[in-house]
Amino acid sequence: MFVTVVEEGGVGRAALALGITQPAVSQYLRALEEHVGHPLFERQGRHLVLSKVGAALLPEARRVVQALEGFQRVSQAMGRVEMGEVSFGASTTMATYVVPSYLKDFHDRHPGVRVHVESGSSERLAERLRLGELEFAILEGVEHWEGYERHLFYEDELVLIVPPEHPWAERETIPPDRLAKETLVVRKPGSMTWRVLERAFEQAGLELNPTFYTDNNEVTKRLVMAGAGVGIVSRVVVQPNLKVGNLRALRLEEPVGELRRVFWLVHPRSVANPAAQALIALMGS
Repeated sequence: MFVTVVEEGGVGRAALALGITQPAVSQYLRALEEHVGHPLFERQGRHLVLSKVGAALLPEARRVVQALEGFQRVSQAMGRVEMGEVSFGASTTMATYVVPSYLKDFHDRHPGVRVHVESGSSERLAERLRLGELEFAILEGVEHWEGYERHLFYEDELVLIVPPEHPWAERETIPPDRLAKETLVVRKPGSMTWRVLERAFEQAGLELNPTFYTDNNEVTKRLVMAGAGVGIVSRVVVQPNLKVGNLRALRLEEPVGELRRVFWLVHPRSVANPAAQALIALMGS
């Protein structure tokens, strides 16, 4: 009211600008003067002019109005997902090879939203999610949790990879017992890749005896391309290599057979953040 009276040049004009009655404007001004403890205006003839106290408070009042308008803009924009922040986690494989295309699409739709992506093991990210430190996560090997929902995000498989000059390069499948004579490169024990492999070979009654253990899919691929051995990785990891032809992918035959991997998008049943809701909807579609 105070700022509008100053800008409009009087109580009557301020009332018209604000769409309320003149007595209501006068009442609000009196309440503000009582709160301040000094008159904000002095009457000179038919005109109101700022008192010394009013002149001193006017810049501060304008800053308050600007701050309130900014607060309103931000709150309304967040409701429309025009801005805000999202924090989520994704297993290393998904964060590296699948999630980026979704984030590009999300940014095209909501360029004002900041997105924080944390990659790592499914176990660590699951713990962070359940502690409330992440808004949602893309995980492998999760069961149904009470109070959470999960949606299928990505289905993948583990494949054997060899360089194009390898004797197996033109094959589509290979008996798993042939690996016993090869130098094998795999992810380190404890990783989800290792667990899937170990379980499948144990059930088939075969021994898995790698020479190289890595903590990074790119290292595994580089070792194989250098001719150091044959590797086992997720198919999504080698899709770019298969296109350019510097690696070949084979499936393992029975008794090991197809090695499937399933990644889930997991989030609390109730997600309050509109930006997180929008990203979950995009990734879950």
